[in-house]
Amino acid sequence: MNEFSREIEILHTDYNTVHVIESADGAIDFDVIGATHATWHPRLLLTGHAWDAITAATLMGRTPPESLLLLGLGGGTVLRQLRFFLPDTRMTAVEIDPGMIRLARTHMAIDELDLEIIQDDAYAFLQRDTRRFDRVIDDLYRCGDTDVERPAPVTTAGIRALQEHLKPDGCLIMNFVLGGGHRKVHQAGRKAFSECFDHVRAIQPPLSHNEILVGTRAPEGLRAPRDLQALWAQFPAASDQKRWKELRNLKLR
Repeated sequence: MNEFSREIEILHTDYNTVHVIESADGAIDFDVIGATHATWHPRLLLTGHAWDAITAATLMGRTPPESLLLLGLGGGTVLRQLRFFLPDTRMTAVEIDPGMIRLARTHMAIDELDLEIIQDDAYAFLQRDTRRFDRVIDDLYRCGDTDVERPAPVTTAGIRALQEHLKPDGCLIMNFVLGGGHRKVHQAGRKAFSECFDHVRAIQPPLSHNEILVGTRAPEGLRAPRDLQALWAQFPAASDQKRWKELRNLKLR
């Protein structure tokens, strides 16, 4: 928080301590142990951070998704971006923390996005729910003592379990934090995606240490990077156009 920001709420839950920060331009951040878990701006969509890359990865399928499942709602930043591109997609989000859902409704206008929001542990939800989706986004991170961490190891078996919730031509998208203590988890994720999918891409945002993996078994594969880059023209704000062009698209398989 800087001299031009103010804390407008702090919430202690069983899962997080969330500081709600408002900037001078009206933007809202949810800060958890020094990391921004969600952000909302009254005029802009893109951030330069992981949410932009998750959005890009979600759009890499050859056809627009009819349905989408997000594991780890947070404040809904990525779904706000995706709703801009996908006005008709049925979106379901699972969030374990009811306090986070309340904050998203109060400060980030989440109810304007026409979502199905389920308050539940994501893994318990996946064991019960039998639906298949065109896109599954795994953005599950929890607070450790000094940093965020994944709530479960990333394994080939775990990725195959997530595939059971995809339609045959669907895409799995997963967020990985890079560097330091996150290196082994990231490497495990790349290995598992390569073993489970015929086509894999990685997208990296310019301003944060994240890599978003997207994989599919669809015979036609994923969209070409130039097709994804061309979407910049749909943004009305010049800063959003610039952020979109800054995304780095890597072909892994």
